[in-house]
Amino acid sequence: MTELTLCIESQELKSRLRAAALLMQATVHELPLSELITKRSLPAHWVLVDHGLEELGGLIERFKAMGRKPECHIIRFIDKPWQEYVYHDIPIFASIVRPPNPLAAVHVLERLIKTKPLQFGKKKLAVDSDGPYAPEFVRSKPMQRAVAQLQVLKQLPVDTVLIGQTGAGKDTAARWLHAQSGVKGEFIHVNCAALPEQLFEAELFGVMAGAFTGAQKDRPGKLELANEGTLYLDEMDSLPLSCQAKLLNALQYRGATRLGGNSFYQSTFRVIASTKASLPELVKQQKFREDLHFRLSVSQVQIPSLAERLEDILPLYRHFLSEVAFQFRLDVPAISTEELDELLSKPWPGNVRELHACAQRHVIGLGTPCDNAETTSSLGLKQRLLSFEKAVLTQALHAHNGCAKSASESLGVPLHSMYYRMKRFELLEKVGNSLENITTQI
Repeated sequence: MTELTLCIESQELKSRLRAAALLMQATVHELPLSELITKRSLPAHWVLVDHGLEELGGLIERFKAMGRKPECHIIRFIDKPWQEYVYHDIPIFASIVRPPNPLAAVHVLERLIKTKPLQFGKKKLAVDSDGPYAPEFVRSKPMQRAVAQLQVLKQLPVDTVLIGQTGAGKDTAARWLHAQSGVKGEFIHVNCAALPEQLFEAELFGVMAGAFTGAQKDRPGKLELANEGTLYLDEMDSLPLSCQAKLLNALQYRGATRLGGNSFYQSTFRVIASTKASLPELVKQQKFREDLHFRLSVSQVQIPSLAERLEDILPLYRHFLSEVAFQFRLDVPAISTEELDELLSKPWPGNVRELHACAQRHVIGLGTPCDNAETTSSLGLKQRLLSFEKAVLTQALHAHNGCAKSASESLGVPLHSMYYRMKRFELLEKVGNSLENITTQI
């Protein structure tokens, strides 16, 4: 018999789900979210919640602390479809708009009951395997350039900065570089955005017993754990300046002193850092240390957004459908012409991560690319074509390093028409900020 755990605040929603579960002959456990977080063991079935981000964050961290994957078990109910795009980077299985009536709730539970949550992690990439960068998934010019850089760097033990939007694939690139490097050590992931400033030294450098209240035994830091491996500094741009100064010295000498200790230890590792923002721009704003920027940026790789990878969207989506269907032991759903059109028309603010989440919902039957979103599909043909045109122009400009003349020739449009369209879609200013020669080329 299928089991579900309901951590639902809304009495109306709870009643609908309870009635639906009764019809579906599913066993329901109801308890407050605060009580679930404090339990010694978390359920292996679906956990349904409707709480705010702060409470949901606590549950996600609890799953992670137990070595579990929240994206395999948590379903969150939201009020409006647009919230799915605002909160696209939350690591849960899916966000579902509240079912409007008991019958709709039955439909939701019916799909969940047919799908058993599996606890799966990231597959370890084989050395010399292209994995996520196989030619079938890398057809766009921007991504081909990024992969070409990664291929050069994979066996060079140099510090690297990965630049890209949230969900674009920086984490995948970092893990691929580590797998291809052939090093004996571990891949140590440090989420700089979630690291409290007060715990920075303890987490990164380690702790000696008695260093502070509660420190009952020696504990190695991330730097020690990364010895002969890779230290991945995720969201490096969110690290406070005070922590950056401490980190700089540790990276410079590849070692540190544990909190409460006296001896300096050495650790050999490669540093890979990721950032959403431009480090030189943050340096200008005095939000990032210039010396740390120079120390890290031995090499830089720009991971393009999904909107710049139009040729890659469909093969990636089909791959995700097959992968998720296999994991959940379900059939691979067919993709209609309308859904293909919608995939290419969406802005994809969550990038590849959002595309994968969309494939998960499609396989499980909780939505298709055309559902649960206030996207261009509701705006009519004209708006959808404009959205597609903007994505093509953006990709062409990036492919030609911001040169409007070369981009116009590749697209087969007159230069004055190219200029008009760039102005219309506000691309002139955006591209000009990063590529100063764009106006002179026009």
